[in-house]
Amino acid sequence: MASSTSNLKIRWKLAQGPRYNPMAIKRKQGSANAENLKTSSSPSVFLFYVRDVKARRIDEEDLADRLSELPDHVILHIMSFLPIKEAVRTCLLSTRWKDLFTSISNIELDGVLRNKALRNRFMKFSDGFLSLRKDISVDRFRLCCGPGIDHRKINEWILYAVRHGVRELDLIFQSRSFETRHFTELEFTVFTCKTLLTLRLFNLPSLVLTIPTHCCLPKLKVLHLTFLKFSDDESIRRLLSSCNSLEELLVQSCELSNLNKLSVCHPTLKRLTINGGHIDPICELEINTPNLVCFDFGYFYCEETRLSLINLNSLSEARIWIGFIAKMFSNFCNDTASAFDLMRALSCVQSFHLTGICLEVQKKSFWISSSSKKRNNSD
Repeated sequence: MASSTSNLKIRWKLAQGPRYNPMAIKRKQGSANAENLKTSSSPSVFLFYVRDVKARRIDEEDLADRLSELPDHVILHIMSFLPIKEAVRTCLLSTRWKDLFTSISNIELDGVLRNKALRNRFMKFSDGFLSLRKDISVDRFRLCCGPGIDHRKINEWILYAVRHGVRELDLIFQSRSFETRHFTELEFTVFTCKTLLTLRLFNLPSLVLTIPTHCCLPKLKVLHLTFLKFSDDESIRRLLSSCNSLEELLVQSCELSNLNKLSVCHPTLKRLTINGGHIDPICELEINTPNLVCFDFGYFYCEETRLSLINLNSLSEARIWIGFIAKMFSNFCNDTASAFDLMRALSCVQSFHLTGICLEVQKKSFWISSSSKKRNNSD
């Protein structure tokens, strides 16, 4: 009985025939076609066979994961263009990607959120990400915080970036809850960071900035200050004198009412922008930059404002916007004299753009705007 059962199984397998294997069939067909080509003299048949083989190879190459075959530093560079949350989610793609996000060197945390639950999730996510990140240097750290973000968390995140040798630091505060007393905890750390190449500070509303006595930024090349308020004259002087390698300075929409003198004296400065605000009548503005190449100036000021431009021999381009406040018009000759003194100091530039001078003559106002002049050194 047992032998009859085994015979039936063998017969059943024979009746089924060989298992269907499409890849094996293709290989057999390909070898058969190759054998047929040996006996065939038609060139069209040969070309058809070559195209078919190339098409199959392309299909197989498309199925390969080429992205995962890239080196880590190339993948990390691609991930740097993604939002930080999307970059973290790449850990789900494969085991190859599991820990790649922990080596990201460009960190951008955006905490401008209206919902309280979203703000709490943001703070937890930021803490978790920084705790999982490998102990490697930070190339760029950008932190944007709105209302409702705990200032103690902000301090921790910035200190993390500084301790990991950050080279480019952007701090954007868009909340009244982050006051001057909160930032004073960071002043010594941020303004003594020896790895910083670029520092951008933005605060809305104006934040009173006090520069520590031992400020030292030896490698800083780019400094942007927006919507800030300096505590006194010495603050801005200490800040600029501590940046031995500074090449670009932007002072935009800053409140200068606390200053008696804004002095920008720096031997390495090449690009200077001062605009978007009001210079106090008693404030003196002094610019002494022998290597300055590009100068962008735009402020409201009056006849009492003292403007001194010295050593601008390297200047090639100047963009000037000057506005006089109507209630300050008391002496037309003095007002225009200050404007002419400014233009006379910039007479050696190759490209000169003048916009927005408001003049008053016999109770009638008119504007000189959008006028530009280009000069050559030979002129």
